[in-house]
Amino acid sequence: MDFAAEDFQSLENYLKLNEISKEDICLVGSATLSLIGIRKHNDIDIVIHSKFTNQKTFSQHPFIERVNNSWSTLFSDDDLIENSELYILYNGFKFVIPELIYHKKIWHNRVKDQSDIIELNDYAKIHKNWNWKLIEYALPKPSFLKIIFRKLQNRFNLYINYIKNYFRYDTSFHSDGFQMMPTASLLAKQVVDHTFNRYDIIVRYMAIDSFLNAENEGVNLYDKMQKNRGGSAYKNPWKVFQELITSFNNKGADSNYPLLVNKDLQIVDGAHRLACALYFNEPIIAIKINKKLDYSPYGIDWFKSNDFSTEELDLILQKKQQILISNHLYFEIVLWPPVSQYFNEIEKFIKKKYTVYSSVDYKGITEFTSYIKALYQIDDIKRWKVDLKIKGMSAYPKDIRIIKIEIPQPKFRKKANGQIISEVVETLKKQIRESYKEKIDNYFHDIIIHIGDNYSHTKQSQNLLK
Repeated sequence: MDFAAEDFQSLENYLKLNEISKEDICLVGSATLSLIGIRKHNDIDIVIHSKFTNQKTFSQHPFIERVNNSWSTLFSDDDLIENSELYILYNGFKFVIPELIYHKKIWHNRVKDQSDIIELNDYAKIHKNWNWKLIEYALPKPSFLKIIFRKLQNRFNLYINYIKNYFRYDTSFHSDGFQMMPTASLLAKQVVDHTFNRYDIIVRYMAIDSFLNAENEGVNLYDKMQKNRGGSAYKNPWKVFQELITSFNNKGADSNYPLLVNKDLQIVDGAHRLACALYFNEPIIAIKINKKLDYSPYGIDWFKSNDFSTEELDLILQKKQQILISNHLYFEIVLWPPVSQYFNEIEKFIKKKYTVYSSVDYKGITEFTSYIKALYQIDDIKRWKVDLKIKGMSAYPKDIRIIKIEIPQPKFRKKANGQIISEVVETLKKQIRESYKEKIDNYFHDIIIHIGDNYSHTKQSQNLLK
């Protein structure tokens, strides 16, 4: 709630000065939005009972203003003051119900109203006491032509997005020059048919680690891989690789030698350099795109068919998981207290779809409210929505489960606020919410599961409980 104590005191003083009882007024407009936490009010508008109509002129105030004309087209000002179904009583003051705010704003539909309309729609979805029947008969109804126009407009926008996506590599990366991109993002692109496709990069990474620490394990895996691959341009690939490692260690990545990738950003040439960039924590790396080239198949099946033992495969798989985690290329799921009795059941459902890296229970979190606020601050969710989540979980023990999962092809899209979100994540959250919302008393949106939208959210949220 953004309606501060000093605002109440100012109202008290104003009413006392004008000899009006608080029972004879109702706060309208943005004061209600402030009360329910949607946004801060800029001023305080009030309606006064008609019995004061003939009273002398009311005193002026910098931010308290009397509404002279009837505020609502559905009810009189006296109705707003007298009918308890039309106001919220808080701290002795009456605030007009948000349904009537919505009705007024949707008719005005000014630019400044549109954001409030969206927020009030969201508010209505998660408040069972929202009374649509009070206003639905009086809401504007679009004409048949407007409905057809809107559908055509939506279809047109859909086609435009298809076209933009088709040419997205032309607009983002130009094939006639070198570009720079985040190293971790390039690693994330090494996926074919929902499966990681470049375990050769992982073996190269292991070889670097063994070389710098005077060990043999990674070097032996590298030699075995190179022998089975064949076709190297060098007589002694390992010697050349050692020189590259030393160069990276001393000088970092050289942007004059970009990695060659195809239109899907899959590595065609440069796996050694990508492994070095990952090992030495180079944040960005140079690439050059050739749309006509195909990817190289180095999925785990290649290693299986080339006589790598079960123990060797396990080492490679474990290292791949460690590298993805250290580069935040995973999604963090939080299962909230209302479904604590279903934690195992939900996790079992998730495991059928995705690789689970880890699953940890946190019992009796002492700073639970602070954790929730910090988590949703990353996602820039409105404070009133966060407050409702906190309230909805207040009756439950402060126990959560955090599950880290790999989603090989997250399928990102851009949200209205310009941030990206995984469509796969959206689907997973929807499936779990739909399955369990009926099992929770007084359920409202988002008190079952939280998943970060993208890898950036993962990076920001991973240490919140520490």
